[in-house]
Amino acid sequence: MVSINVNYEITITAFAILLIFLAFISPTLIIPGHAVHFGKITIITNVDAGRGNSSHFINKFFPTNQEINVNSTVKWMNPTVGEPYPHTITFIGNQSSSLLKSEISNITRLLQSATVGPVTNLIKFYNDSTIGNDNLDENFVRSVFFPSVINSSGLDVTYLVAPSHHMTGNESFLNSGFIWPEGQTPNGFYMTSFSVTFLNPGTYHYKCLIHPDMNGTITVKPAQNPFGIKIN
Repeated sequence: MVSINVNYEITITAFAILLIFLAFISPTLIIPGHAVHFGKITIITNVDAGRGNSSHFINKFFPTNQEINVNSTVKWMNPTVGEPYPHTITFIGNQSSSLLKSEISNITRLLQSATVGPVTNLIKFYNDSTIGNDNLDENFVRSVFFPSVINSSGLDVTYLVAPSHHMTGNESFLNSGFIWPEGQTPNGFYMTSFSVTFLNPGTYHYKCLIHPDMNGTITVKPAQNPFGIKIN
C-alpha cells in the first residue's frame, strides 16, 4: 500500500500518469480523506456526521457542502466522543409521494421530541413504535433506524444488506439508519458508517432526521477525461 499526503486539488497530467504507475505496484492508494482503488478507479470522500463530545454535541455535517465527480463515493462516519449519540444521512427525493412525505414529517417530529433527554429515549421510541402504533407505519419506522431505500411512490421499503448504496437520483427515500460513534452502538444496532456512490451528475440534498437544522449537499459533476483525474 502506498500513502501520499495530498491536501489540495491536483488535475495535471503528470499526476494522472503517476496514478497509473502506482496502479501497477499497489491496488489501493490512500490519501487522507480519500481512497483511490485501482482496477476501476473509485474515489472515496469522507464526511463527518456531527462532532463534539458528551458535553457539547455539534449537529452539523463536515463539510456541509461537498463536490465530487460522478461514480465517486461519499462515506459518512460519526466521530462524536463521550457517549452514544446518533445521526442519520437521509435523502428525500423530489418525486416522493405525499404519503411518504407525511410519514417522514410525523416520525421526524417524534424523533426530535425523543432526543430531549438521554439517548435511551430514542431506543425506547423505537421499541414502542414497532410494537404497535396506529399512527405510524411499522415497516417505515424500522426504515428510519436501519439502512433502507424506497424506489416507488408508496412505502415499499427495501432494507440494505450493507450500509451502502449506489444512488441513481430516482430514489424516493434513501436512509442510513442511525449512525453511531465507533464502539458505541447500542444492542440491536450496528451502523457506524454509511456510503453512497453517486452514479449521475446533479445536486443531492440530505439531512439528519433527528436534528432538523442538520443539512448537507453533495454536488456531483460529470466524469473528467482519463488524464484529468481530480482529487477533491
